[in-house]
Amino acid sequence: MSPEYLTAIASIGTFIVIAVTALAAIVQLRHIRASNQLTGVMQYTKLFESEQIQKANKFIQEELASKLRDAQYRRELFTRNPDRRQHVELAVADWCEQAGSYIKYGLIEKDQFLDLSGAYVASMWQALKEVVAIRRVAAGQEMYVNFEYLAALERKVVKGPDAFYPKGVQRLLSEAESHALAGVADTTQDMGLRP
Repeated sequence: MSPEYLTAIASIGTFIVIAVTALAAIVQLRHIRASNQLTGVMQYTKLFESEQIQKANKFIQEELASKLRDAQYRRELFTRNPDRRQHVELAVADWCEQAGSYIKYGLIEKDQFLDLSGAYVASMWQALKEVVAIRRVAAGQEMYVNFEYLAALERKVVKGPDAFYPKGVQRLLSEAESHALAGVADTTQDMGLRP
């Protein structure tokens, strides 16, 4: 074998080793990214389950509408920095704002997040839209833009109850069966859970 032939074989071998190493690095980076995504979603889920957010959810569902008719309560929202101990609804708006930012910059994957929290985000946007409007008048149009972005993404991405259900997998509980089991005869009856 000539030296040129051996050099060519060595070069090809080196190229193969480098290519395999690069491929392994790409696979490893994907695994690291998936792990980071999972960690991010788990931390965000933990925050969602916190007492602060759960109290705020209850307040939004049960008291916010009447509080927004109170002139003093509204005036407080118009201040530059409302007291979040008095305005617990802002904890949910802040949570959604952070989530929208994380998704916008790729720190949390949007489909995975919307699969878990899309309906919640949509309902909170509807419930807090008036609060967001007041905060924007008080502090600028940039207030809660990531929350709005997240709600807009939810509308764009989520197309019906099967949006995130795996294609080709049979559903085990139909909408009609859900209504029957829930004791709701009229399938168009709104239980106040949908936005």
